[in-house]
Amino acid sequence: MEAPFKEKVFITGINGFTGKHLEKHLTEKGFQVCGSTLDEARQANHFKCDILNEEALFDVLNKVKPHYVIHLAAISFVASKNQQNIYTVNVFGTINLLNAIERLDYSLNKILIASSATVYGNIEGELNETMCPTPVNHYGNSKLVMENMIKTYFDKLNIIITRPFNYTGVGQESHFLIPKILSHYKLGKEIIELGNIDVLREFNDVDFVVRSYTELMLSDTHSEIVNVCTGNAISISEILSAMSSIAGYTIKVKVNLKFVRPNEIKILKGSTKKMTSITGDFINEFDINNILEKMYHS
Repeated sequence: MEAPFKEKVFITGINGFTGKHLEKHLTEKGFQVCGSTLDEARQANHFKCDILNEEALFDVLNKVKPHYVIHLAAISFVASKNQQNIYTVNVFGTINLLNAIERLDYSLNKILIASSATVYGNIEGELNETMCPTPVNHYGNSKLVMENMIKTYFDKLNIIITRPFNYTGVGQESHFLIPKILSHYKLGKEIIELGNIDVLREFNDVDFVVRSYTELMLSDTHSEIVNVCTGNAISISEILSAMSSIAGYTIKVKVNLKFVRPNEIKILKGSTKKMTSITGDFINEFDINNILEKMYHS
């Protein structure tokens, strides 16, 4: 008896932090998952493919023939020194992908493209999708340029652009804030150098993000930009307090002025209204303490 038909999802950047979690989640949901990686492919369902090469992208997509594409491949570290590379990968890599998809001899069910909440810049309070973005760094600006280019494909392809707010989880690189804090506790360090620990930001669970991406991918919505957020903003001091309970000791914070941003706004969080109207509300199923526990014991 033949195996039941499985819909295929193709993930660019499948070997990245989010890609690994998304591949696991979609596989568990019963999808046939494959994707591209810049590194050598170590699995049969992974393909070595540079998104700056449109022909290579087309060849892989034409071979795989996915029903859905989720585009995660990007330069994702805000402090990346190579400014030109940020724009080249985030803008032209995305254009190459959409051009390759346009050349396929069939229509995809949905293309989900990850932008970033950094496009909003330093706007105080609860941020919603109707606000005019004012990015304050090259990463955020590259994502806004990317969004503007994607919109020109809205009438030809079935696309959703997501704007995820801060998120973390097992496997995130150590130069990101939460993994940095966790590593200090794991190593039993007595002191940690941080910036302003009293500003309020979202620190969501990568599992929340991949579930949100899955629900948006399967939705009837398209040609929209959607925040992926919980609206739950907490301070670094609260995270340190939670970590002290988990690790059983308190770490001393030394404020390093290099990490303090001038005129830093007090609170920044996303409006969940648009996303929950599409996906339903499962925000309360995820909790910061659970993320920290998982990361500490991983």
